[in-house]
Amino acid sequence: MPRDLNSIDWASLTHAYGSAEDVPDLIRALRSPDAEARREAMYELYGNIHHQGSRYEASAYAVPFLLELAADPTVPDRHEVIHLLADLAVGYGHLHAATGFPITSMREAVAQVPDQTWQSWSQAMKAWYDVVSTGQRQPLPLTKPERRLLETRHELAAYDAVQAGVPMFLDCLTDLDAEVAGEAIHTLAWFPEQGAAIRPGLIAVASDNRQPAPLAEAALVALGLLGGAPAQPVTDLLDANLAGADAHLRWSAAVAWAHLGGDRTPDSAVAELRTWANIREQDTGRTAWGHRSRLALKMLDRVAAPVAEQVRAEHVAGALAEQPSSNWHNHFNVVLAHAFPEMNADHGRTFAELTAGQQAAVVWLVENPHVFDRSGPDGPLRRHGLPTTYETLRSYAGRDA
Repeated sequence: MPRDLNSIDWASLTHAYGSAEDVPDLIRALRSPDAEARREAMYELYGNIHHQGSRYEASAYAVPFLLELAADPTVPDRHEVIHLLADLAVGYGHLHAATGFPITSMREAVAQVPDQTWQSWSQAMKAWYDVVSTGQRQPLPLTKPERRLLETRHELAAYDAVQAGVPMFLDCLTDLDAEVAGEAIHTLAWFPEQGAAIRPGLIAVASDNRQPAPLAEAALVALGLLGGAPAQPVTDLLDANLAGADAHLRWSAAVAWAHLGGDRTPDSAVAELRTWANIREQDTGRTAWGHRSRLALKMLDRVAAPVAEQVRAEHVAGALAEQPSSNWHNHFNVVLAHAFPEMNADHGRTFAELTAGQQAAVVWLVENPHVFDRSGPDGPLRRHGLPTTYETLRSYAGRDA
């Protein structure tokens, strides 16, 4: 590995803070017997080649060396290395848990830009990094759409570099370390282009009663995220778990069914999703895919929108009936988050076009003018595309008379 690492001109590559010359030593430190050194190296890598979910030019170059570490059973904390690889592939997995990773649209976007343009943009960004690294201020050389396309290209390069490790991740499914196997499952879920090779391994994990329940749970969700036409070995497995006694396995099977079935998702899966969506988020536990209740509700949005609307209306009604622990301004942010989950400031809908939960939130405000004091809810209302004063909100709701 030292020879291979040194063969890369890291100083000519960029990450979140400019030159990537620090990356090889950080990768080497992941082999260290010193736990603190490994922790610090991982922290730094999350700050530079995966800064707040973004990937950079150097990110894809780091992946092959991280794959070597993940494949070596003598490396400490291999599960953390695999977790980093998954994050380098897709950013933050929970953001894609309801939709899958948009790999097709990313490939289409990147394919539209000529190689010469990529080179020009990359050189412009390198020159910008060189200037700002000296402490000088300089405007970014690319427009926002150009920067986004360049970011997409870096994301795609990192994704494909991690995808090259699919055979190794499949080997990890039988690793004696359950954390290694679990992280491998969460990583494999993001590569539908290799679904045919991946599904048998996930089916084997989910079908093995000797496996820890969390691994089977993760494997079921991963089967759903891989997508494709529902095949009988998978649907039989989902139906069996959906009818089983383990609540978490029922949740996983319902989420997977929603991914695979779309508007043909079985009623039993829709009912299971509704059960989970009705539970308070903090009471359902968090998985690698996010909170069970939140993901259940997002899947209902996809496959049973009227049911999702009913659930959101119930959430709003429950929140409005509660006595706030601090003040109504903070509490009403929770109400609006339930009613307007996408927080779209430009929705442009009339009061009559709002959902039942959204209408209930607006009506409550109209009926409680005391909320509109000097620190009233104008900010949250603006973010959700609603009138920001009591008078205009009352008129919006048709309550002038």
